[in-house]
Amino acid sequence: METLDAAQPATPVGPWKRLFQRRIPRRRLRFTREGRYFVGLTLGVGFAAINTGNNLLYLVLGMMLSLIVVSGILSELALKGLAIERSLPPVVHARTPYLTGIGVRNEKQRLASFSVQVEDLIDGHPLAKKCYFLKLPPHAHQSTSYRSEFRLRGRYVYRGFHLSTRFPFAFFIKTYRVDAPDELIVLPHIHPVAELPVEARALLGTEARARRGVGREFHGLRTYRDGDDARDIHWKRSAREGRLVLREYEADAGRRVGIVLNDQLAGPPSTELAAALERAVDLAASLATHLEQRGFLVDLRLGGQTYEIEPGGRGLSAALRALALHSFVPHGPAAGGPETARRIPWVLVQAEGQPAAGPGFTHILTAGAA
Repeated sequence: METLDAAQPATPVGPWKRLFQRRIPRRRLRFTREGRYFVGLTLGVGFAAINTGNNLLYLVLGMMLSLIVVSGILSELALKGLAIERSLPPVVHARTPYLTGIGVRNEKQRLASFSVQVEDLIDGHPLAKKCYFLKLPPHAHQSTSYRSEFRLRGRYVYRGFHLSTRFPFAFFIKTYRVDAPDELIVLPHIHPVAELPVEARALLGTEARARRGVGREFHGLRTYRDGDDARDIHWKRSAREGRLVLREYEADAGRRVGIVLNDQLAGPPSTELAAALERAVDLAASLATHLEQRGFLVDLRLGGQTYEIEPGGRGLSAALRALALHSFVPHGPAAGGPETARRIPWVLVQAEGQPAAGPGFTHILTAGAA
């Protein structure tokens, strides 16, 4: 996104330059099948009127031409004075359906708009999903949503909207393009990580407990709440006080795991390797999310930078965003080895067919193309 310096003085622009810089609404007019027949019939009546000089044919020709003119005027009024807004969800993952909200406000004073169709534009191309508004009264606001899905992670740029209408006679489809730039970051696909090796599950999964305080050092007592583990109930204290009392434990500070995504490529990736690389990114994102939910402190190393993810989700959004925007560069740097200062398990995530990384990793997880 372009950033402007507030201290920089604005360059004066002359009136002629402002006139040419003014954005002219881009309109397009297309014939429908009925419209082509009607225009062809109008031309036939016109030729017949000129050849015969029949006043009745001139009268019919005038009526048909007036219908074409009225159709153009009413379709222009239907698309005029409409304000469009887009509402994007805060978090979108690849291969996960999401809803995009579309709101239309009719800012005209007295006239309503009929049969308005809104089509979203991404990277200059219209989406297959369209939103339809039958009637928009003056000063009225209506909203709807459409469902869409992105197959791949990355940055997607919304350019604007296509407003179109067939009103009133469906002779023509008038389209009006509205600029409304926006940006959406599609995060990697999050999937279960049950396919981890047995050794990795033993190292990373058996110590995790789905409750606050994952260590075994005694911290205190509190009243039992729904959802707590019944195995931690202090039965003697509960019998003495006549209510269920639960033991609490201090969190284990040593539950830290490092994840490294292999960035090394020998050359431009093939189709199979590119698919495997995308699966590797999804695996790294899924593993980081899974470990964070299990109470681990995760260090995600990506492109020479380390993102720290704390239990509770702090730092997870920045790490997933970095994974979403990450690109593999041929002959890039090799995946860095574990830090000697931190005696923690390091997991290397790579794609099938990538060059081998340095030694020292506790586990190496390989994602295939299928």
